[in-house]
Amino acid sequence: MKAFLLFCISFFTFLNINAQSKGPIVGGSFSNETFPGSNKFWFNVENVQGSDDVYTDFGDLNTGANSYTDYIHVNKFGIDVPLSAIITGIEVNIERSDPDQNTADYSVRILKYDIITGDEKSTGDPYTASDTHKAFGSSGDLWGEIWTPDMINDNGFGIVIAAQRINGTTGTTSGRIDNITVTIYYTDGSTLPVSLLNFSAKKNNSSIDINWTTDDESGMSHYELQRSSDGRSFSNIQSVQSRNSVSRANYSANDNKPLNGIAYYRLKMVEVDGSATYSKIVSVQFATGNLITIYPTLWKKGTMLNISNPNNVKLTAYFFNSAGQHLGISTTINSSLPTSILNNQKGIIYFKIINAEGQSLGTGNLLVN
Repeated sequence: MKAFLLFCISFFTFLNINAQSKGPIVGGSFSNETFPGSNKFWFNVENVQGSDDVYTDFGDLNTGANSYTDYIHVNKFGIDVPLSAIITGIEVNIERSDPDQNTADYSVRILKYDIITGDEKSTGDPYTASDTHKAFGSSGDLWGEIWTPDMINDNGFGIVIAAQRINGTTGTTSGRIDNITVTIYYTDGSTLPVSLLNFSAKKNNSSIDINWTTDDESGMSHYELQRSSDGRSFSNIQSVQSRNSVSRANYSANDNKPLNGIAYYRLKMVEVDGSATYSKIVSVQFATGNLITIYPTLWKKGTMLNISNPNNVKLTAYFFNSAGQHLGISTTINSSLPTSILNNQKGIIYFKIINAEGQSLGTGNLLVN
């Protein structure tokens, strides 16, 4: 029995070391963001930075169905997760109420690089009469997105929230929010059973070179190199036997049939007892010709401008006129490209598209009417 108790203590201590979190943390920047079709904006949005019974509110929403507010936009959380971290979950906690009980959640979304993305977390739950905390996401919920430490630490990481009138109610809405916090859950790669010093993938002509370095890998069975087209679902493409070295060891593998587009790689590190841990995820852009383009090429101002971005990664389009003068840039993490910088342009506009790693993914031109 004593040995069993010691095992349990050791096991849960190990889990505690690897499973870590930052938060709850309040934001550092607050604003009202226009939500197309909304009926009200939020007053005093900076009041969501503390559980102190000082609120942001929107007044009385219009009666009738589909009456909702602008977004509360909160970012600059100042989160500092280690660069070796593997992000496992994001939890947002909102303290809110409506003394008249006529308000409900309308939209709760995440911000990546200050762009709204990811899963919609609102299920239309009503606000309670007195302040209560509502959690969105969890320690194992990534909101349908891929996250790296630099994305979480970026000032553009944040949350947007909108409220709505409960359908069928006619009384006054008194919805209000007192506090918004974020907690980030992660495992620290530096505390893995094997000391993984680095893991990288790089394009090499028609293939991808993958390299990693370990320090003290005694007790390791093998490494499984895994690949994904979306950063979520991975499959094994190669297995490498461990050398069981107690000193530094360098490993390399090669993906001779890379995916056309963005491929994500990670390392599954399997111990002799069968347990396994994972490295951080790295990505490589492997393009043949112009992989990314903007369309329609005959574009009318005021209409949607699209960009081929099937994996929803960060892409930046640089625009130039026929004389080669730089007109501006537009950044997105989905298939819709902001067009404000083109509103004063007309005629042929040239573009160049790069990803977050600075790789050029495509060029072309638009005829702007």
